[in-house]
Amino acid sequence: MDANEWMVRFSARLHAQWPRLPREQRDELAAEVHHERRWQQLDPENAAVEWLGQGIPLEGQRRAS
Repeated sequence: MDANEWMVRFSARLHAQWPRLPREQRDELAAEVHHERRWQQLDPENAAVEWLGQGIPLEGQRRAS
């Protein structure tokens, strides 16, 4: 699959999981995530779910160990 198809599918899966995120931001995020080799190796739908599963760390917030 080429990079464009991967990013389109990633963005679509993000939309399914996170519908309030504007398309422009989803597409930018898809391109940014696609630059990392570890994500490229996954199907875009799985990559989106795993990426979202990381959560969004807030500045100054620490995760409990």
